[in-house]
Amino acid sequence: MIGQNVNEPLYVPTDSKGIEHAATGEVAWQLPAGDVGQMTELGHPLVLRRPDALLDVLDERIYRVESLNDVKIAIDGTAVVPAARLVTQTCWDTGLATRFALDCAEHILTDTGDVSLPDGTSLMMVIAYARHVLDGITSEGTQRLGYLARVRALRRLRHERAEVADLSLGLLVADEARDADALDDAAYATVIPITDSVLAAIEALRHHVLPEFYMDIEDAREEHEAHRDLDSQRPVSLGTIVSTPLGLVESGRGILTYEPAWSGAREAARHARLAAKDRHGAKGEANQRVWQATLLASILEQQ
Repeated sequence: MIGQNVNEPLYVPTDSKGIEHAATGEVAWQLPAGDVGQMTELGHPLVLRRPDALLDVLDERIYRVESLNDVKIAIDGTAVVPAARLVTQTCWDTGLATRFALDCAEHILTDTGDVSLPDGTSLMMVIAYARHVLDGITSEGTQRLGYLARVRALRRLRHERAEVADLSLGLLVADEARDADALDDAAYATVIPITDSVLAAIEALRHHVLPEFYMDIEDAREEHEAHRDLDSQRPVSLGTIVSTPLGLVESGRGILTYEPAWSGAREAARHARLAAKDRHGAKGEANQRVWQATLLASILEQQ
């Protein structure tokens, strides 16, 4: 079913260069020049999105977009048009992405009741610590938050079957590896989506608090890709380990690859919906999506 609603705000997610990483390929949008949006017309359909359709594709930036053509919004929250222009960049940033992730995680925990990690740590307490750090109220608990971000990154690498650094990894994350194993235990399976929602939010916080280290990791990744593309035999530097208020970080090439805040926000929301589906079925998942979309819309409407 398709209905027209031209007054409804529509958006496009992009990276910092205005590239939308769509399922059908990259879309290079014309960025607004000052207060004037430039028309993007690429000879193939462009997808505009309501907040509910943004949840699965959150990126570094989110732009308000409009089209001069008739806009018909499908039931999935998308509208397909031949041309459109980015009007304004919304206030979406690493801080708001982290806050959105924490809200999504806390909302599902409120529904299910508090959950404890295998070592007894309360997830509600973890979220409370994270909010205090995000608001600059305290640094209490930041070492623990950094530890949890590392556990989540290690679990994600294992699940993706990515190559993990050799001996140095084993020496640095022995404890994290033990807790990652505990989280994958069958006895813990019923609350894994809830836990993953919280851990994704903590990883988003890590990016917000330590942005310079993420830049180092990204630079090293690009260096590694360049070496591989050139079929070079020169090793890529492993960098140095630095102790920060949010746990150990490697300056240079990262031993563990952390996700940026917007990716953490996307994953926190996704796992919260999975947890709602496990508990209440398809209706619960749908209700969770509506709640998340409403929250995201309120964020994007901020000036």
